[in-house]
Amino acid sequence: MAIKPKKVEKSSTSIRRVLSAVVSIVMFSAFLMLHASFVTGRSLLLAFPGWEVTYRGCWPNPLGGAWVSDVVLMPIEGEEEDAFHFESLTIDIPMFQFYRSGLTWKFRERMKAISDIELEFSGGQGSLSWPISSELHFFGNASAAPFEAEGCLEDAIWVSEEFSEMGLQAGPTELRMAWHREDDGLIKEQSIHTPGVGRVDYREEQIMHDEFPLFSLIETDANELVSGEWHVKDEGFVVARNQFCAKKDGIDATQFVDRHMVTVQRLLAALGLKASQSTQDAYRKYAEHGGSLDLVVSYSPTIDASVYEDDDLGRWIARTRGELTAGGRSHRLGMSVIEMQPFSEDDDELTTFGALQQEQARRARSAPPETDEQLLVATATSPAATIAPIAADAAPDVLMTSESEVVERPDTILEYRALGAEVGQRFKLYSKGKSPMRVEVVGMQDGLVKVRRYVRSGWLEHTIARAGFERAERIR
Repeated sequence: MAIKPKKVEKSSTSIRRVLSAVVSIVMFSAFLMLHASFVTGRSLLLAFPGWEVTYRGCWPNPLGGAWVSDVVLMPIEGEEEDAFHFESLTIDIPMFQFYRSGLTWKFRERMKAISDIELEFSGGQGSLSWPISSELHFFGNASAAPFEAEGCLEDAIWVSEEFSEMGLQAGPTELRMAWHREDDGLIKEQSIHTPGVGRVDYREEQIMHDEFPLFSLIETDANELVSGEWHVKDEGFVVARNQFCAKKDGIDATQFVDRHMVTVQRLLAALGLKASQSTQDAYRKYAEHGGSLDLVVSYSPTIDASVYEDDDLGRWIARTRGELTAGGRSHRLGMSVIEMQPFSEDDDELTTFGALQQEQARRARSAPPETDEQLLVATATSPAATIAPIAADAAPDVLMTSESEVVERPDTILEYRALGAEVGQRFKLYSKGKSPMRVEVVGMQDGLVKVRRYVRSGWLEHTIARAGFERAERIR
């Protein structure tokens, strides 16, 4: 029996509609996958410029953003033991911004479309010694505690696997990073939280005088830092650390806190800073018992590019107004600028407290105790003893040279091999696609320039790729 033409036509139309719907779904899915991959890559570059960040899988969130699995963070030139692993990452972007960015063909407009980004890392653990960010430089990546291991004779940092040894029931580390751009302002937020150990939350406000798409990855010279605040909540780490290090070094917890305070003072002196007695007393309350610690600072005038890049911390301090709150009581932040007291290169492999012991042992050998009331009674061979504070005007050891040995050196090095000849000199190094970093030249190895950078646990040595080198500006 013959089929009526109308039925054939209806059947053909139905098939076309199904195929059209299938093709549309496939194209939409491909668009979501590609855009989610783009958003993930740009977000990680924004969060960790100059780092090596890898992940296993990336899936789009139709409501805006992406879900990412098995994220590994590692500083460039780092080793496997420097890595920090997160089981998952959620990237949240407002739906309108997400689709507007994906459907815009002009690259710059695509960058400008997104002004709100939030990254939430979960299931974290690792032994990363490099700071997660410059804003959280003095906080442990897993402990979230300020100056986490200062005062310990052997330990320089705390990693995830060590918390159980301290008697802590620690959960996986969580990391949050967010950016919100509105009109001429930018708000940055960061937080580290390890349940059962501690938490720190950071918030920063900037003024921006030109268009700065977040995904352009370019911090312009027009940025001005207005304020910053750190909120610390201890969840058991501080007391556990005090007891653990005290037992390990053969002292009691009170003596360890004394060590911790003096070591923190010495670390600040290496930066050219000294805390007032009231600020030290406020911080000591936290260092003894934990609890909460809040630091809120504002800058007036604001910190512009010329001050931000200046090594003279006096310009920062002159513009800083701060309040430190410990145990519910607020104190005015007191910080003054002193002559920088760098550590000796001979002590690079030691912890800060170990280096401090060596310094005062050297002073004890070079000066009679009766002529120096600030002299250290204990040395590295007597870890059970406490340490006396260093005088604020104590001068660091200086290597003297005769006039004939003084050489005029250029302020800027443009040739790669010329940089390798500047052994022992310190520079601000510029490389393609990376943030500037302060380094000390070690020399040449297999035709490559070798430098070292300071991290909390000491100095990290690595080589500089010839192809990426742009210039090096001498730090005087």
